[in-house]
Amino acid sequence: MATFLYIAVVWSLGVGLTAAALAVDGLRVDWTFAMACLLAVLTWWSGPTELETAIRGKILLSFSNIVLLASAALLGPAGAGIVGLVMGPLQRGEVPLRARVFNTGMSATLGVLGSAVFLFTGGMRDSSRLVGTTEIVRFIAVPVLVAGLVHLAVNLLLLAGVVRLAAGVPMRTQIARLLSTIGPAYLGYGFIAFLMVVLWEPAGLGPSSVVLVLAPLLVARWAYNQHAEEVKGHELALQVLVAAVEAKAPHLTGHSSRVAALSAQMAEYLGVRSHVVAEIRLAGMLHDLGQTTMPTPVVRGSDAHSPALAEYPARGAAILGHLAFLRGSLDAVLRHRQVLTGRALRRYQPRDLPALVVGVADEFDLLTEVGTPDGIRLGEGDAVETVGMMPGVPAEVLRALQHALSRRRTAVTG
Repeated sequence: MATFLYIAVVWSLGVGLTAAALAVDGLRVDWTFAMACLLAVLTWWSGPTELETAIRGKILLSFSNIVLLASAALLGPAGAGIVGLVMGPLQRGEVPLRARVFNTGMSATLGVLGSAVFLFTGGMRDSSRLVGTTEIVRFIAVPVLVAGLVHLAVNLLLLAGVVRLAAGVPMRTQIARLLSTIGPAYLGYGFIAFLMVVLWEPAGLGPSSVVLVLAPLLVARWAYNQHAEEVKGHELALQVLVAAVEAKAPHLTGHSSRVAALSAQMAEYLGVRSHVVAEIRLAGMLHDLGQTTMPTPVVRGSDAHSPALAEYPARGAAILGHLAFLRGSLDAVLRHRQVLTGRALRRYQPRDLPALVVGVADEFDLLTEVGTPDGIRLGEGDAVETVGMMPGVPAEVLRALQHALSRRRTAVTG
């Protein structure tokens, strides 16, 4: 209910700000406004290029931010708000209605606030008479840059808020993750929007500026998609390795994916950067790989604490050692069992965190889902208590486990 109320507030904010801008400033319906609305529709046709993988985390390339920021400079608050209202619900694929409503409100809010900031910082709505570098920088470049920063800040806050309510991810964690992924992209969006505005008005090219600016981006997007296919190939290779573990040890079927998901949620709670979350997720996925090198009777006949299996973490790390893109995950694969039984820690060291997270997630899943060779499994509460009694588990990491389990329960019931 809180999530739905939040979405309703964001939608009302976007619509309300647009209506207020219309009442105060009015709307100039001309060729520029028509082209901006057309570009808003075309962003739906092109769609975003999104790559979300265990290897690289989430990367997003979208033209909508460029169009919205350029509209803020060219159209004024009311026009930019309407472009946002047009753009928000137009998303390809099976996007839930609540997501479309939220994006509509957020896009309209960004349009109105971005344009208001552009004008407040000295931006000129009609910049066709500007000449010289100094005037263009003063009246277009600087205001567009500030408007872009406002877009980024509002985007971060609104997205972090809805994720906090829907999934329980702390806002600081979500903001840090988004800042590392879309922050640099927003700098590029601002520069491209600035070029579009300059070519549109001071240079007098009008709609032709769209072709000059966006055509190179289409080529870059094609190259990016080729890279995405390469990354997906890596993902498939990793899935083959996980399948090899499960073929060797059928009782571990599904264990790797559960540990990977739980590890990632714990890492998010602990506030690590997005690329570290991706590395921890990978380590959780591949932490049992070394068992494929051991005799089948040993793997299938002993539990995870058997002395006969003590060497499998080192063997797994050795197998993965020559893969450069897995370098950040190796220590967690190597030490995920060792750190749990080490000396008691009041607070983890940064270098120990990936191994601790994967080790705790692994131990919890072994206790609750895999069980012992006798088929004994603990309930969630007893398993958390058992993990918490291990000498190497700091209280903060245990709280991260409890938070991740709470998120999992919410996702199941929701």
